[in-house]
Amino acid sequence: MPSLRERVSSELLPRVRGPAQYIGGEVNQLAGPGDWEQAEIRVAVGFPDAYTIGMSHLGCQILYWLCNHTPGVCAERTYAPWVDAEAVMRQRGIPLFTWDTRQAVREADIFAISLQYEMCFTTVLNMLDLAGIPLTHDERMKRGTEWPLIIVGGPQADNPEPMADFVDLVVIGDGEHSMAAILEAYRELKRAGVSRSDMIVAMARRFPWIYAPNLYDVSYHADGTIADMTPRVAGIPTHIERCKTPDFDEAPFPVRPLVPWVEVVHDRIAIEIMRGCPQVCRFCHAGYTKRPLHYRTPLRIVEIAEEAYWATGQDEIGLLSLSTADYPLLRELTSRLNERFAPRRVNLSFPSLRIDRMLQNIPWMANTVRKGGITMAVEAARDDMRKAIRKKVTDGNLMDGVREVYRAGWNRVKLYFMAGYPGERGGDIDGIWELTQAVSDERRSIGKPPAEVTASVGWLVPKPFTPLQWMAQPRVEYFQSVRERLRGLARGELHCGGGYGSVELDARQREATERRSDEATKGGEREAPAEPPGRAVSISTVAPVTHGSARAAPSRSPRRRGRARVRVTTHDPHVSILEGVFARGDRRLGRVILEAWRRGARFDGWTECFRREVWRQAFEVAGIDPDWYAHRERSPDERLPWDHIGLHMSREYLERSYGDMFAQLGASRPLPVLVE
Repeated sequence: MPSLRERVSSELLPRVRGPAQYIGGEVNQLAGPGDWEQAEIRVAVGFPDAYTIGMSHLGCQILYWLCNHTPGVCAERTYAPWVDAEAVMRQRGIPLFTWDTRQAVREADIFAISLQYEMCFTTVLNMLDLAGIPLTHDERMKRGTEWPLIIVGGPQADNPEPMADFVDLVVIGDGEHSMAAILEAYRELKRAGVSRSDMIVAMARRFPWIYAPNLYDVSYHADGTIADMTPRVAGIPTHIERCKTPDFDEAPFPVRPLVPWVEVVHDRIAIEIMRGCPQVCRFCHAGYTKRPLHYRTPLRIVEIAEEAYWATGQDEIGLLSLSTADYPLLRELTSRLNERFAPRRVNLSFPSLRIDRMLQNIPWMANTVRKGGITMAVEAARDDMRKAIRKKVTDGNLMDGVREVYRAGWNRVKLYFMAGYPGERGGDIDGIWELTQAVSDERRSIGKPPAEVTASVGWLVPKPFTPLQWMAQPRVEYFQSVRERLRGLARGELHCGGGYGSVELDARQREATERRSDEATKGGEREAPAEPPGRAVSISTVAPVTHGSARAAPSRSPRRRGRARVRVTTHDPHVSILEGVFARGDRRLGRVILEAWRRGARFDGWTECFRREVWRQAFEVAGIDPDWYAHRERSPDERLPWDHIGLHMSREYLERSYGDMFAQLGASRPLPVLVE
């Protein structure tokens, strides 16, 4: 009978697009033939998305490196097969396999899965099912076979309740220290002959940062809110702490990273130079949970970069953190790296710099960073709204920085905005278009044509552990009206009158807009065209929602000498609403996730795979109203599904910060109401 390795080669690879993404054997692969069979502990490191996304994820590479440098442990990687590969695997009975040496994932001791995004939940279920592993914790217990321990971590594990039915253990916090401790404990328990179910209890008792959701009972009030969460067995904690890496500078790190066979999202050497962010923007989940701040020293970073360069030959080094500009030794670091790597024509890249730090960094950026596009996270278009969300950027900062960027040689700019903030006004939306036009036109000040500027507008998803965890997310109709308003401005059908919220609409253009809206309403909203992941799409219009005029601000409309090369992109707001449901959901949503998967949901973060009707049906069958989770203002004294998870900031601080947002904007905090 052919081996699984042979079956993948002969039955799967000839029948899929992009077979190179399934072959394994990449440069710097650590697991080789025979390692899996000889290992005392076998770990499948799983990423619930396509290979092209998963190979760009630094966290999985760190865990893979750590496990394979632990004596007696073999770790192999697995990703979610794309839809065409899944169809072949199901038709021919090929189970989910590891990429390194094509082992059956169900034969692992530990299946460690990274939860990066709410829309990956159904893909986790799909990977379990493809592996032949029962989907729920309870079913695995009933079946008796020693299945792998299903352990999850990552940012979405901070509120693991929607996935509680499907996992065995949840790691809260950093992965390096926690994975090393889990491997040591698993080795000890396995040698002692401890059963899988007893291992779950033993680890939950031993580690304060491990949460075993199925060892807790949850009760609810008559209005659906949580009444209590109580341990089902003795000795497990009622409050879960966060695992923190004790020495970030010396933490395990892949100095010989894997090099993919195909083009992936981020094809570069990635080095995390700092963990955490000192800015604490009020909407940012990572800013509140990745604390305290940790730094790698410039010497260590240069050592990693040097070894990784010789191991990969890649010509770009990404300096990664939530806020690279706040790394305290950035000048020293970039000077050292530039001295080493500029002669080799190796580029430095990093996430967008804070705009208020832009000017001081332009001189070295001009010499070390390739001139293509440059990204700036503006978040909001008005100074007072930025101040309310704690985004330390002003129009003056932005325009001064943009001018220097153009002088240094850039001619394309991408601006990130969000819509849906508490207290948001119509002028905040008009300001997105005004500011984008101004940024484009600013290139004229140095005697050159307007710059190409893209404003990417995302929809706010309130996150746990942030001041916005109590807010009602705006409904989809609001986001649709924002998108249509921006599209009207971009098409020239709406005109900013020089002040925020002051919009003039030509009567003839208004009539055309209303006619299109009526047609769209009668015919139903058209489905979005298929787009590759990461690309924003504009979806059909709905009847426009009129924004009232906001308080006038000083005009900053650019001079319109020729058409500025500006465009605005948005994402599907229905996806953002669904993200909001699961971001702040409880374990009752597991029924919805399971039903949606049964109806074909997977890869929900990909435009061409997301099927809104499937999710609507899943909520209906499960008897759960998504509006109750997304659009309900929470009471300050309500017990939230993640209140048993450790946090750095106190609940009292978060509540004061939420109230302060409204105070700064001169608005009233909305009263909690039950969604009908």
